[in-house]
Amino acid sequence: MSTIPEGVSRFDAENATTMTADFLNRLGYKGSWLPNKVSLDGELYIVEMTFQKHTAKVQVNSKTKEIKEYEIQQAEVATNSFFSSKGSIFLIAGVSIAIVVALLLGII
Repeated sequence: MSTIPEGVSRFDAENATTMTADFLNRLGYKGSWLPNKVSLDGELYIVEMTFQKHTAKVQVNSKTKEIKEYEIQQAEVATNSFFSSKGSIFLIAGVSIAIVVALLLGII
């Protein structure tokens, strides 16, 4: 079991994730950020997190504990369902109403 000398702080993926969530909340993106991925590239922890429709990618220097770079994007939601579009629902409703009116008027 390795020991860390007293006075030396240990900065790991958990610390980087907590620091990233705090940073995002301070930026105004308040909520429960969920970590997706944390990786170490040299001295940089790259933390990827999601919250509702946002995805954040933050780089944290493990030596200085500074945020070097961040990127926040609107998450893209892919839908393959025909009925997911409001326009499709209105189209189907309109055709249905037109058929009922035509039947009532004796056109069909």
